[in-house]
Amino acid sequence: HGAHCTLHIAQHTKPESSQTEIPMVEIEAIDAPETACITASEERLLDAAEVEALIEEEGLIKRSSVRMQLQSLAQKMRRDGNALKRVEASQQKVETAKNEGNDTSSKTEKSESVDVEAKEEKEKVDVSIPAQVAKPVKMALPVPSSSVKYKPIDRFSFDSGSYGSATVSVYITSLTGIGSIPKEQINCKFTSSSFDLTISNFNGKNYRLLKDNLDKEIEAEKSKCVVKANKIIIKLAKVKSEYGSYDSWTDLSSKKSKASKVSKSKDPSSSIMDLMKDMYDSGDDNMKKMIGETMMKQREGKLDKGGMAGMGGLDDLGDI
Repeated sequence: HGAHCTLHIAQHTKPESSQTEIPMVEIEAIDAPETACITASEERLLDAAEVEALIEEEGLIKRSSVRMQLQSLAQKMRRDGNALKRVEASQQKVETAKNEGNDTSSKTEKSESVDVEAKEEKEKVDVSIPAQVAKPVKMALPVPSSSVKYKPIDRFSFDSGSYGSATVSVYITSLTGIGSIPKEQINCKFTSSSFDLTISNFNGKNYRLLKDNLDKEIEAEKSKCVVKANKIIIKLAKVKSEYGSYDSWTDLSSKKSKASKVSKSKDPSSSIMDLMKDMYDSGDDNMKKMIGETMMKQREGKLDKGGMAGMGGLDDLGDI
């Protein structure tokens, strides 16, 4: 325990005689006063007290910034000292539990739990002043739900592409900064006749662009949604015709209803009428005049059988 032992040596001699005597040495052990054992926690608390004494001494510290630093240091020393006290107490419990019950399972479990407690307390103690680091927080992505309210996207542009192009495109440029949100918040579903774009929690709002009656059928597997920094591009893959070419689109959405499209697929002859109606609706004045004259001749029976006589369905175009 740090005790010191002092040797007290006394030399005794006998009276001189005819024979030479060997001097006798007596050794006496003198115990020095024992030094009290100071624990780590007490030492830390004593350090804190000494720093506090320096702070309180009048005229010793003149700068307020130095005083604040010393006060902060003293407070940390006291916190560390108290934490070390708890560690020492926990370690003492561990030693006591080990000495009393190494042979029973219940006492072993108690020892292990106390040991874990001591380890946790010890990890809290840090000699240096730690910088506080913010822990990253994981944001849960919104889950699409039928109850979610969406704001319709009504501003976009449509590009029908060049002749024979394999795709048509929809450009949405009204959502500045859209590329900064996680890609999981942007979803686009495709079918053969529709696409449904949904955007969740962009600037606190949900957005949607739904087109469920496209002008022509598309290949859903080949269609895609491309997200850029400030815009979204939806590329719709055209379906090849039986002759290997791609149909030309006149608009993004069809002017015909879904029901009329179904009836058209069941009645092939109706496709001629639809073609003529499309030509009339989208044509110029000369085209409309030519189609009108053709329909008039058809009704009057003036068309040759080798010409458009086989198009009996043209009689139904009288309501154009």
